[in-house]
Amino acid sequence: MNERPRGAKTPPRPSWGGLYALAGLMLGALLLVQVLGAVGVERTVLQCGLVLGGFAAMVQWTRRNRAALDHLDWCDCASSRVTMRVIPSGRAEPACTRRAGAWRPGDVEPAETTLEQVGR
Repeated sequence: MNERPRGAKTPPRPSWGGLYALAGLMLGALLLVQVLGAVGVERTVLQCGLVLGGFAAMVQWTRRNRAALDHLDWCDCASSRVTMRVIPSGRAEPACTRRAGAWRPGDVEPAETTLEQVGR
């Protein structure tokens, strides 16, 4: 009943092992600094740097796996129900929208009147 049509791609899966490896590496490095590092400002700065670096690596993992994470909530029938609209990034020249015979500022000739005639 839940068969995929021929040619349908299997949605990508997130590489959870990579995320777990990043988290394990960060925690292992923190443990190593805790055990071997000297007490003081240097250890605190090193620990903060390790934590920030670990979270930055996890953010990169999330960006690399964004499509796979998005597909986790989709059902098998989603590909037949979802319409994807592609919008080109380049801008085309705007079409001329001026009506035939429409007035433009350059189309009018200056009037040949004097100030005395205008003031009447």
